[in-house]
Amino acid sequence: MGSKKLYILLGLFVVLSLYGKGQTSVNKLSSVKATIESLVYSTDKIPKQFLSTIDFLDATINSLNSFNSLLKKEAYRIKITSLNNPTSSDMGFNLENEVQTALKPLLEKAKNTNTQKFSGIVSSIIGSQSKTGLGKTLSLVSPVFPTLLGLVGNLTVQEKKITREDLDSFINATSKYFVQYEKLNAANLLLDQNIERLNAKMRDLQFDMKEYMLDMISILYKSIQRTNLKNLSYEELFLKYLDRGKLEERWEKEMMPETVRYPSDGIKSAKDLAYNLQKLFNDYQKVYSENYSQIKTILGEAKKLGKNVNVQQVDASLKEVEALFNESKSSDLLSLRFTTLFERLKNLTATEQVAKN
Repeated sequence: MGSKKLYILLGLFVVLSLYGKGQTSVNKLSSVKATIESLVYSTDKIPKQFLSTIDFLDATINSLNSFNSLLKKEAYRIKITSLNNPTSSDMGFNLENEVQTALKPLLEKAKNTNTQKFSGIVSSIIGSQSKTGLGKTLSLVSPVFPTLLGLVGNLTVQEKKITREDLDSFINATSKYFVQYEKLNAANLLLDQNIERLNAKMRDLQFDMKEYMLDMISILYKSIQRTNLKNLSYEELFLKYLDRGKLEERWEKEMMPETVRYPSDGIKSAKDLAYNLQKLFNDYQKVYSENYSQIKTILGEAKKLGKNVNVQQVDASLKEVEALFNESKSSDLLSLRFTTLFERLKNLTATEQVAKN
């Protein structure tokens, strides 16, 4: 039996008892009515729509915070950025070694050049590109490759025994490796740009979330000025004003005014928040899937660059990238708790029909 019905029956019992004793009067009946209303109110202090909204907001905050963490995660992005390090061999070859190997026949013909110093300059040019981090990418074709070509071209001019064929041989031997790094650079740059775009949309969603909460607080707490809440985060707003326990405790003391009405666009705004979050996550998955596909293609192409490529190392890099991608993909859905979010949205939507009845 519902608690409301129980209290009404108790109230009727009181009325009948008074009636049996001949003590009924308008005043006493009014007193009994007030007692019943008070008891019913103490059980249902907050309308169902507000309570369902609070539960929905709780789930939305968890999902938003989890998604925000996903956008800042580093494991996968650090790995694909490290692939573009010219001093690494994760691509199955070491760029500096390949350049020095291709340069060796030319330097053996040089008579007027300090070959050890020249080789050191080449190492410095390539090595300077290895200093990078998350969110930063290498652009090896521009300007490194043109710089090296200029350097080796000058060497060809200065040294009579170095021919144009020697220069062409150097270009053919090294350019294919630079092209792979440039492809990696382009893939990493695109990922960085997409992540920044997703971050911008996340900030918009967080703003909408906060505005929605401020709307609810303005309705539930008439005496609080909206401008005084602007500096609070949505987590702080929820804990201070929309936590179920605190809200019930406050309303138990102050009684809910009859003028409090659930906003007509409250459920629509909740739907917009949930569906926009889902849409943003789908975009996020697409961005990472496309990048993963690009990285796989680039690593696959690296196997075909020549007999000196360490195919086993390329396979190991592919396996590591795949593991990081799949681990991220499976944990993302779990941490976002979309099932809980949309169950609570469904519960909130159901209260709309109940309210109309």
